[in-house]
Amino acid sequence: MTHKKQQGIAAVEFALVIPVLLVIALGLAQFGWLLGNYVMVANAASAGARYFASQRGTSTPYSGTQAQVQTSAAVLNTGNLSITATVNGGNCTSDAACAADLTSAASGSAVATAAVTVTYSNFSPLFKGALSGLYSMMPTALNATAAERVQ
Repeated sequence: MTHKKQQGIAAVEFALVIPVLLVIALGLAQFGWLLGNYVMVANAASAGARYFASQRGTSTPYSGTQAQVQTSAAVLNTGNLSITATVNGGNCTSDAACAADLTSAASGSAVATAAVTVTYSNFSPLFKGALSGLYSMMPTALNATAAERVQ
């Protein structure tokens, strides 16, 4: 007789637990998507910094660095990438300015650093909507900076 009273208990327990498990699974997928995109942005910044630091004496260090970053981040929407190049903390925004900064930085006795910052704006999470606030917890932009010694 007690066996008949327990019929359907597993279904009720499953109905109580499945929303929590679903939120955990979606949160893990969302975090994995964020982490994967951040790794791509960080790798693009690292590749750009390596390339930029080795461009002393060339005529197109800035445009070459931009091309290198976009090639490294080809999986991402490259229209949403913004790239900033600096030499010893000073921004350079053109090939001529970057070439001059790299040449003068390497001629000094101090260690010169070339840094590249990559910002991936309009980051789009895997799942959109208002499911337990997962969408609002995700960042809208991913940033990564890498620095290398000017060679």
